[in-house]
Amino acid sequence: MKKRAKILILTGALAGALLLVLRPFGEDAPDTSYRTQRVINNQLRIAVSATGTLNPVRVVSVGTQISGTIREIAADWNDQVKEGQLLVKLDDELFRAKVLMSEANLASAESQLELARIRHARQERLFAAGSSPREELDTAAANLAMAEAAVAQSRAQLAQDRYNLDNTSILSPVDGVVINRAVDVGQTVAASFQTPTLIDIAQDLSKMQIDASFAEADIGRLSPGLSATFTVDAYPGSTFRGALRQIRLNPTVNSNVVTYNVVVDVDNRDLRLLPGMTAYVDIELYREDDAILIPNAALNYRPGGGAALPPGLPGAGAGAEADAGDRAGAGPAGAADAASAGQGGAGPAADGPEAGAAGDPVPEVADDGSGEASSLALAALVIPKKDDPPGRGRAYVLGRDGRPVPVDILTGATDLRYTVVRGGALKPGDMVITSESANGGEAQGTLFGGSGGARGGPRPF
Repeated sequence: MKKRAKILILTGALAGALLLVLRPFGEDAPDTSYRTQRVINNQLRIAVSATGTLNPVRVVSVGTQISGTIREIAADWNDQVKEGQLLVKLDDELFRAKVLMSEANLASAESQLELARIRHARQERLFAAGSSPREELDTAAANLAMAEAAVAQSRAQLAQDRYNLDNTSILSPVDGVVINRAVDVGQTVAASFQTPTLIDIAQDLSKMQIDASFAEADIGRLSPGLSATFTVDAYPGSTFRGALRQIRLNPTVNSNVVTYNVVVDVDNRDLRLLPGMTAYVDIELYREDDAILIPNAALNYRPGGGAALPPGLPGAGAGAEADAGDRAGAGPAGAADAASAGQGGAGPAADGPEAGAAGDPVPEVADDGSGEASSLALAALVIPKKDDPPGRGRAYVLGRDGRPVPVDILTGATDLRYTVVRGGALKPGDMVITSESANGGEAQGTLFGGSGGARGGPRPF
């Protein structure tokens, strides 16, 4: 009896193992769970981002043309100054002495000139009377010319010394506000090789600009006039607006990374923004309000683990033709059946527009067979227009039998997460399949309004 029981147990174990091995090849063997996500109605926005610095539109650096010791500073940080107002006063004793010396030299030169004129006139009279040779007259004329040149030279030296004396008083060249003071009283400044900066004046802080560095991959999509938004750490939760004014042609190369300086104009009439603040800039390239959006994962999903190309790219939607032999009930009509049954929350009303119908402006696209995830990045490089011809895509919903049912749609712009639905049998609130898991894997709910799924039949989570 014991031997017979052992044989029965061994036979049962072998039969069970054989059943487990052969079960996947049976007709109803696979247990598949589907992860779904809701089609939503929201805004689609495509933007590029960078970090920049807030700067005044015009900053005037006030320096000095002469060397000397600072005796007085008449303007300090944050002071409002007017054009012609005294900013810095240098010690002028040495320059006054030079002016006095030049005035004395000029007086001496003028007296020598007067004497030369008298001698020249005398020689002219003597030569006319025949009492003096021609050589004496020529010498007197030369002395007169030299005296006139000496007077001109002395006058020029006096003008230079007076100019230097005037420059000991450094005046503001513009109206503005002092944003930097680089010197103190008693400090000696030397202007021998280059002009030292004493004070920086921002001409108008009510108009500022952001100097932001954008990667070369984004430059081709930017143009003057695009709107920009930015935030600063000083005002959390506040968003400021600006407009792109200029893309400067001088590139910056750092570790083989090429960036360009993009200038964004900012209205700062309330003076909340200060020079030097870090700005986190978003430049809007495309926006569509109140759009029907489908997750890109749903457009990439194919039953059995296959993948489709992202919408809006060469080959996107070609899976619609490749899946033409899908199970019965495929297409918008099948989706309508699923909606009428109220299962899985998927599928619009039966009278919705059918993608691919005659007269639909769907371009013919050829499948390049790549299907690489990097194709999503290519989509972001193309800035669409709202009147561009739509692309063709295919999503899947759950049918009555709990299996994926294809729904053909027309697609528009994408931000790499969602794609605009231009037409087809989908409406906001429909649940589309984004992935599946086999052999009893559990699917989970996802973003924007819950999810639904099935394993062997429609089953909400």
